[in-house]
Amino acid sequence: MTIKAIDTTYKGCRFRSRLEARWAVFFDTLGIRWQYEPQGYLVGEKRRPYLPDFYLTELRWWVEVKGPLERLDVPLLLDAVDPVYGLGREDPFCMTNMLVLGDIPTGEVPSGHLSIRRSRAIGTPLRGQNAIVGAGCGGHCTFTGPLFGYHFFAPACGILPDVDDDGFRHMLCKAGALLVPACRSSTAQPAGDITEPIPLAGAPYAEYLEHAYVAARSARFEHGERG
Repeated sequence: MTIKAIDTTYKGCRFRSRLEARWAVFFDTLGIRWQYEPQGYLVGEKRRPYLPDFYLTELRWWVEVKGPLERLDVPLLLDAVDPVYGLGREDPFCMTNMLVLGDIPTGEVPSGHLSIRRSRAIGTPLRGQNAIVGAGCGGHCTFTGPLFGYHFFAPACGILPDVDDDGFRHMLCKAGALLVPACRSSTAQPAGDITEPIPLAGAPYAEYLEHAYVAARSARFEHGERG
Protein backbone atom coordinates (compact mmCIF):
# COMPACT_ATOMS: atom_id res chain seq x y z
CA MET A 1 0.00 0.00 0.00
CA THR A 2 1.30 3.44 -0.94
CA ILE A 3 0.81 6.23 1.62
CA LYS A 4 0.24 9.60 -0.02
CA ALA A 5 2.54 12.34 1.28
CA ILE A 6 0.94 15.48 2.73
CA ASP A 7 1.71 18.74 0.93
CA THR A 8 3.03 21.29 3.41
CA THR A 9 3.88 24.99 3.02
CA TYR A 10 6.82 26.44 4.94
CA LYS A 11 8.77 29.67 4.37
CA GLY A 12 6.75 30.31 1.22
CA CYS A 13 7.63 26.93 -0.35
CA ARG A 14 5.03 24.25 -0.94
CA PHE A 15 6.72 20.96 -0.14
CA ARG A 16 5.53 17.67 -1.57
CA SER A 17 5.83 15.98 1.82
CA ARG A 18 5.88 16.95 5.48
CA LEU A 19 9.22 15.18 5.82
CA GLU A 20 10.78 17.59 3.31
CA ALA A 21 9.38 20.53 5.27
CA ARG A 22 10.86 19.14 8.48
CA TRP A 23 14.30 18.91 6.87
CA ALA A 24 13.91 22.54 5.78
CA VAL A 25 13.29 23.43 9.45
CA PHE A 26 16.43 21.46 10.35
CA PHE A 27 18.51 23.36 7.78
CA ASP A 28 17.17 26.70 9.01
CA THR A 29 17.94 25.83 12.64
CA LEU A 30 21.58 25.13 11.70
CA GLY A 31 21.80 28.24 9.50
CA ILE A 32 22.19 26.24 6.26
CA ARG A 33 20.98 28.04 3.16
CA TRP A 34 18.85 25.92 0.86
CA GLN A 35 16.83 25.95 -2.35
CA TYR A 36 13.84 23.64 -2.76
CA GLU A 37 13.45 21.91 -6.13
CA PRO A 38 15.55 24.57 -7.89
CA GLN A 39 14.90 23.08 -11.36
CA GLY A 40 14.46 19.82 -13.23
CA TYR A 41 17.29 18.11 -15.08
CA LEU A 42 17.85 15.40 -17.66
CA VAL A 43 20.62 13.21 -16.26
CA GLY A 44 22.67 10.24 -17.40
CA GLU A 45 23.41 9.14 -20.93
CA LYS A 46 19.74 8.18 -21.34
CA ARG A 47 18.74 11.71 -20.20
CA ARG A 48 16.31 10.59 -17.53
CA PRO A 49 14.23 13.37 -15.91
CA TYR A 50 15.17 14.17 -12.32
CA LEU A 51 13.98 16.88 -9.94
CA PRO A 52 16.30 17.11 -6.90
CA ASP A 53 14.61 17.96 -3.60
CA PHE A 54 17.14 20.45 -2.20
CA TYR A 55 20.31 22.24 -3.12
CA LEU A 56 22.41 23.49 -0.18
CA THR A 57 23.85 26.60 -1.75
CA GLU A 58 26.80 27.31 0.57
CA LEU A 59 27.78 23.66 0.95
CA ARG A 60 27.26 22.79 -2.75
CA TRP A 61 25.47 19.56 -1.94
CA TRP A 62 22.33 18.14 -3.53
CA VAL A 63 19.82 16.45 -1.24
CA GLU A 64 17.31 13.67 -1.89
CA VAL A 65 14.68 13.14 0.82
CA LYS A 66 12.98 9.76 1.05
CA GLY A 67 10.90 8.21 3.82
CA PRO A 68 11.43 4.57 4.79
CA LEU A 69 8.33 3.40 2.87
CA GLU A 70 9.49 4.88 -0.40
CA ARG A 71 11.74 3.23 -2.91
CA LEU A 72 14.94 5.07 -3.67
CA ASP A 73 16.00 5.09 -7.32
CA VAL A 74 19.74 4.66 -6.78
CA PRO A 75 20.60 4.36 -10.52
CA LEU A 76 18.91 7.74 -11.06
CA LEU A 77 21.02 9.29 -8.28
CA LEU A 78 24.16 7.78 -9.82
CA ASP A 79 23.20 9.48 -13.09
CA ALA A 80 22.67 12.72 -11.15
CA VAL A 81 26.28 12.80 -9.91
CA ASP A 82 27.74 11.82 -13.29
CA PRO A 83 30.63 14.22 -14.11
CA VAL A 84 29.40 14.83 -17.66
CA TYR A 85 25.67 14.08 -17.73
CA GLY A 86 24.77 14.91 -14.13
CA LEU A 87 23.57 17.92 -12.17
CA GLY A 88 26.84 19.86 -12.07
CA ARG A 89 27.44 22.54 -9.40
CA GLU A 90 30.57 20.87 -8.07
CA ASP A 91 32.30 21.67 -4.81
CA PRO A 92 35.85 23.13 -4.78
CA PHE A 93 37.26 19.59 -5.06
CA CYS A 94 35.47 18.92 -8.38
CA MET A 95 33.00 16.60 -6.63
CA THR A 96 29.29 16.37 -7.37
CA ASN A 97 27.72 15.48 -4.02
CA MET A 98 24.36 13.90 -3.21
CA LEU A 99 23.07 13.40 0.35
CA VAL A 100 20.21 10.97 1.02
CA LEU A 101 18.01 11.89 3.98
CA GLY A 102 15.31 9.72 5.52
CA ASP A 103 13.42 10.25 8.76
CA ILE A 104 14.64 12.92 11.20
CA PRO A 105 17.05 11.19 13.62
CA THR A 106 16.32 10.84 17.31
CA GLY A 107 18.95 10.79 20.02
CA GLU A 108 21.72 13.06 21.19
CA VAL A 109 24.66 11.96 19.04
CA PRO A 110 25.33 12.90 15.40
CA SER A 111 23.93 10.56 12.76
CA GLY A 112 25.56 9.70 9.47
CA HIS A 113 23.55 10.05 6.27
CA LEU A 114 24.28 8.24 3.03
CA SER A 115 26.34 10.24 0.54
CA ILE A 116 26.86 9.47 -3.14
CA ARG A 117 29.69 11.36 -4.78
CA ARG A 118 31.65 11.37 -7.99
CA SER A 119 34.69 13.38 -9.02
CA ARG A 120 36.18 14.60 -12.25
CA ALA A 121 39.34 15.73 -10.43
CA ILE A 122 41.33 12.97 -12.11
CA GLY A 123 39.13 12.66 -15.14
CA THR A 124 39.03 13.92 -18.69
CA PRO A 125 37.84 17.54 -19.04
CA LEU A 126 34.22 18.40 -19.64
CA ARG A 127 33.25 19.53 -23.10
CA GLY A 128 34.74 22.92 -23.88
CA GLN A 129 37.05 22.90 -20.87
CA ASN A 130 40.79 22.54 -20.61
CA ALA A 131 42.41 19.44 -19.17
CA ILE A 132 42.62 19.40 -15.39
CA VAL A 133 46.21 19.88 -14.30
CA GLY A 134 47.91 18.23 -11.37
CA ALA A 135 45.77 15.12 -11.62
CA GLY A 136 48.69 12.76 -11.88
CA CYS A 137 47.82 11.63 -15.38
CA GLY A 138 47.91 14.80 -17.43
CA GLY A 139 44.19 15.36 -17.00
CA HIS A 140 43.29 12.56 -19.39
CA CYS A 141 42.67 9.51 -17.20
CA THR A 142 39.23 7.96 -16.71
CA PHE A 143 36.58 9.44 -14.43
CA THR A 144 36.38 8.17 -10.90
CA GLY A 145 33.50 5.82 -10.19
CA PRO A 146 30.70 6.66 -7.74
CA LEU A 147 31.67 6.62 -4.08
CA PHE A 148 29.28 5.71 -1.25
CA GLY A 149 29.87 6.96 2.26
CA TYR A 150 28.24 8.60 5.26
CA HIS A 151 28.42 12.26 6.23
CA PHE A 152 27.17 14.12 9.29
CA PHE A 153 26.38 17.75 10.02
CA ALA A 154 28.82 19.70 12.18
CA PRO A 155 28.83 23.42 13.15
CA ALA A 156 30.91 25.34 10.64
CA CYS A 157 32.43 27.74 13.17
CA GLY A 158 33.70 24.90 15.32
CA ILE A 159 35.37 22.77 12.66
CA LEU A 160 38.69 24.63 12.66
CA PRO A 161 38.93 26.34 16.07
CA ASP A 162 42.62 27.27 15.58
CA VAL A 163 42.22 29.06 12.25
CA ASP A 164 43.67 32.58 12.45
CA ASP A 165 42.38 33.73 9.07
CA ASP A 166 39.34 35.86 9.95
CA GLY A 167 38.14 35.85 6.34
CA PHE A 168 38.22 32.07 6.14
CA ARG A 169 36.54 31.75 9.52
CA HIS A 170 33.80 34.14 8.39
CA MET A 171 33.28 32.05 5.25
CA LEU A 172 32.92 28.90 7.37
CA CYS A 173 30.50 30.50 9.82
CA LYS A 174 28.42 31.83 6.95
CA ALA A 175 27.77 28.24 5.83
CA GLY A 176 26.08 27.52 9.17
CA ALA A 177 27.15 23.88 9.18
CA LEU A 178 29.41 21.60 7.19
CA LEU A 179 29.03 18.02 6.04
CA VAL A 180 31.88 15.96 7.50
CA PRO A 181 32.80 12.39 6.44
CA ALA A 182 31.91 9.82 9.07
CA CYS A 183 33.89 7.03 7.39
CA ARG A 184 35.99 6.27 4.35
CA SER A 185 34.06 6.15 1.09
CA SER A 186 33.63 2.88 -0.77
CA THR A 187 32.68 1.87 -4.30
CA ALA A 188 30.27 -0.69 -2.83
CA GLN A 189 26.70 0.38 -2.10
CA PRO A 190 25.75 -0.22 1.56
CA ALA A 191 23.25 -2.99 2.23
CA GLY A 192 19.89 -2.47 3.91
CA ASP A 193 17.74 0.64 4.11
CA ILE A 194 20.15 3.32 2.94
CA THR A 195 17.72 6.12 3.83
CA GLU A 196 18.03 5.27 7.53
CA PRO A 197 20.36 7.56 9.54
CA ILE A 198 23.18 5.74 11.32
CA PRO A 199 24.01 6.89 14.90
CA LEU A 200 27.76 7.41 15.12
CA ALA A 201 29.02 5.18 17.90
CA GLY A 202 31.37 6.95 20.27
CA ALA A 203 30.51 10.41 18.96
CA PRO A 204 30.21 13.06 21.70
CA TYR A 205 26.94 14.67 22.69
CA ALA A 206 26.11 17.41 20.18
CA GLU A 207 23.73 20.01 21.61
CA TYR A 208 23.55 21.94 18.32
CA LEU A 209 22.35 18.82 16.48
CA GLU A 210 19.89 17.73 19.14
CA HIS A 211 18.38 21.23 19.05
CA ALA A 212 18.02 21.06 15.25
CA TYR A 213 16.59 17.54 15.33
CA VAL A 214 14.04 18.52 17.99
CA ALA A 215 13.04 21.66 16.06
CA ALA A 216 12.47 19.59 12.92
CA ARG A 217 10.56 16.79 14.63
CA SER A 218 8.37 19.12 16.70
CA ALA A 219 7.52 21.63 13.93
CA ARG A 220 3.76 21.99 13.72
CA PHE A 221 2.10 22.03 10.33
CA GLU A 222 -1.60 22.16 9.68
CA HIS A 223 -2.88 19.70 7.08
CA GLY A 224 -1.72 21.03 3.74
CA GLU A 225 -1.30 24.53 5.16
CA ARG A 226 1.49 26.81 6.31
CA GLY A 227 4.09 25.85 8.93
